[in-house]
Amino acid sequence: MKALISAWFLAFTVSLMAGAPAVAQVTEATMTADGQGLSRDEAIQSALVNAASQAFGVRLAAQSVVQNTSVDTSVDSEDHSVLVSALNKNIQRVLNTPQNSPILGYDVNNVFQSGSSWEATITLRYAKFERLGADTSRRSVVVVSNNKKYRSAIIQAVGESLVESRRFDVLNRENDQLFQEEKEFILGDATADAEMARLSQASGADYLIVTSLPSLSVSNNQRETIAMTGEVLVKSAASGTLQLQVIEFASRKIKWSGLQKFGGTYAGATSVGASTLAKLISGASDKLIDRMVSAIYPIQVVKVVNSQTAIINRGEGGVATGETYAVFEAGEVLIDPQSGESLGSMETEVGLGKITQVKPKFAFLKMATGTLSEGTTYIVRKTDKKAPMATGKANTRKKAAANQPKQPDRGNVFLSN
Repeated sequence: MKALISAWFLAFTVSLMAGAPAVAQVTEATMTADGQGLSRDEAIQSALVNAASQAFGVRLAAQSVVQNTSVDTSVDSEDHSVLVSALNKNIQRVLNTPQNSPILGYDVNNVFQSGSSWEATITLRYAKFERLGADTSRRSVVVVSNNKKYRSAIIQAVGESLVESRRFDVLNRENDQLFQEEKEFILGDATADAEMARLSQASGADYLIVTSLPSLSVSNNQRETIAMTGEVLVKSAASGTLQLQVIEFASRKIKWSGLQKFGGTYAGATSVGASTLAKLISGASDKLIDRMVSAIYPIQVVKVVNSQTAIINRGEGGVATGETYAVFEAGEVLIDPQSGESLGSMETEVGLGKITQVKPKFAFLKMATGTLSEGTTYIVRKTDKKAPMATGKANTRKKAAANQPKQPDRGNVFLSN
């Protein structure tokens, strides 16, 4: 285990060194803006409102900030902190983030009177939150279940299968207490003010993955006595069906639905334990998620290395070395004349290939039959067809050796003389 952790840490470190420099999630940013008013204070407040509006991409009402400032002045005599508090309240209300106070302070760069009005230039300091990792077009999902008895096991199994597919951002809804504890820590005195920007950043789900067990049967301690010997045989068994429904949150449309049976018989076991049942559910979940991902996101060739080798958009957890796949050339897209929905594209099989190398997010496919060409769209599907054995110099030498006349052994030579 220690060696595995060390290897993972080394790989993680190397990836950081090889890639772009790491960027902190929460940074202090600045925004400079101008403002005008009938008094010095009004000009500064106007400049602050303009800076906050630009920083957060929202429209704030300067009059609202002034009103909040006048209310808070009775409990806080420091005008600087009062203005910051008033701005944060406006930002919280407009962005609907009551736990987030992103504005940290400001500096007055210049303020002067011009005729009957005042003009001010200020620099606002605020906490900026950057999401980890590169931007992706992955859809976010949350796994839910109406089952009461096995709810946690189902949600965990399906969630792990979704994460391994690397096709979705899986949102966690099962550890609210842990998130609440971390939230209270950030709100405490031990953290910097800028850390407040981490709050109110939770994502909503594009899809609900609704899981259930329509059927489940567990038979424990089944006994059978052999009449001849009197020996008592004990076994236990479990079987059931796992169902998944993919529901689009906004429209509540069911986008995909599937069932997967599972089961097992265990000789010598007096009962089927929770861990055994969890493994059965997990295996069914892997098969269901694989079918779902293949239906929504079919495996495709992302790069043709040469006529015999391609890179596909599946990696660890999605494909395995040695597996055989059929490769199809995608042709004309077919449209249903009644619904206008795409029915997929015409496909022509070009050959069979085997997975030769698997990386975290992609894999190499070596063609056993057929050839590939650049600029063509290829779809890849797992198949039970057997790829022909590769022929090479080694096989040629074996055939040549087999065709040569057999040399007599030493005994035969001796006897013939």
